[in-house]
Amino acid sequence: MIRIKQSPFLRRLYYGGPVLLYAGLIFSLSSLSRFPEEVPSFFGFDKVAHFAEYYIFGWLLYRWLSSPDRVWGRQGVLLMTLLVGIGYAAGDEWHQSFVPGRDASFFDALFDAAGIAAAAATYPFILMKIIRNK
Repeated sequence: MIRIKQSPFLRRLYYGGPVLLYAGLIFSLSSLSRFPEEVPSFFGFDKVAHFAEYYIFGWLLYRWLSSPDRVWGRQGVLLMTLLVGIGYAAGDEWHQSFVPGRDASFFDALFDAAGIAAAAATYPFILMKIIRNK
């Protein structure tokens, strides 16, 4: 049986696969002209959804960028998570401007970026708490 630690390909797949799958999910949802059921916008629920969607993406991205194969320190991982995550969020909003029935929103991108930043800021602390409780 091949273990993840012994196979570079499996290790990359283990850390990078979820990021790529989730990025694909975000892209495919952004490609829909309309959601099957409109997301309610009362009380800013749509902004909370943007924040949560990109918090998860930021968490997966930070996990991948801090994997054992990576050479960046904590600050480098934080910076790369912010750059890649916010860049993807901006690209996703731009992509939506070409989809019929959708438009790009600066405020959506702002909440996307906030989700990425929150994930990058909290990941190391939550991970340490999980490790200590094992």
